[in-house]
Amino acid sequence: MDIFCRNVKPFVCPNMHEINFWLRIMKEHSLFIKLGLPCDQKRYINEADQFFRVFQDFEQHAKMVGCEDDFNHFVCDIIATVKSIFAFKRHLLHQYIECRIIGTANYPLLLDHISREAMYFLKILEKVRGGEMQYPVDSIVSENVFWLRIMADHAKFVRGLLDPSERELVDQANQFSNQFEQLQLHARDLDSLLWHFRPNNDLARFEQTVTEATMKLRDFKTAANDLLQSCSALALFPPLLADHVRREAEHFLEILSMIKDDLFAASPEKIICCK
Repeated sequence: MDIFCRNVKPFVCPNMHEINFWLRIMKEHSLFIKLGLPCDQKRYINEADQFFRVFQDFEQHAKMVGCEDDFNHFVCDIIATVKSIFAFKRHLLHQYIECRIIGTANYPLLLDHISREAMYFLKILEKVRGGEMQYPVDSIVSENVFWLRIMADHAKFVRGLLDPSERELVDQANQFSNQFEQLQLHARDLDSLLWHFRPNNDLARFEQTVTEATMKLRDFKTAANDLLQSCSALALFPPLLADHVRREAEHFLEILSMIKDDLFAASPEKIICCK
């Protein structure tokens, strides 16, 4: 199930580790939007800069959150801002696809991509009040559908922003894009096959395949970041963007590890988790 479906809730818990991770991601999204806008779009540039400052303030505030009441109030404040930045991202997307903004470094797919991440973060925050999905396997498979599309997008963005002369890197990025699109299609098959059911060995095997592929993609992103940092590769994107997508791959690997533990804990006698 897609993250935009009303009933979808992320697998992860709304704890401070998760919230801090996404606050930084939202802050960097604001910066990327600002840098990618044409210079005549001062209104949107200023709005993106305001979001950057708000999420930066949230990061500082997170260090002072103590008791449960503080945490709940903090989450409510973040929810309001995440709803606003989601609406901002979708509005910009619609401006682009109707050619109301011309001459930009922000792909329409990039704006769709970061709006999906804002919706995902919003649903994590809303779990503080709404709880878990009724069927855990639905949540696990939906998590894969979401993240595999994110990983496939990353490969496309890297491919599109590399200089054409970087043929080897472009080819590797293209291979990763194709691989993760196929994995996402597999996840969507499992979504319907296991809907309202229970985990099985096919799902466990799939999770292992996804983990191995994501580790390789993480390593590719790390290498790309190192090359950009040392000025050893030609590209149109800054090292911060390469580091941004690397961190998201690392985070997906954390979630995959939690899913593996959850699958084994649910049915240790039936689920065979690959080592």
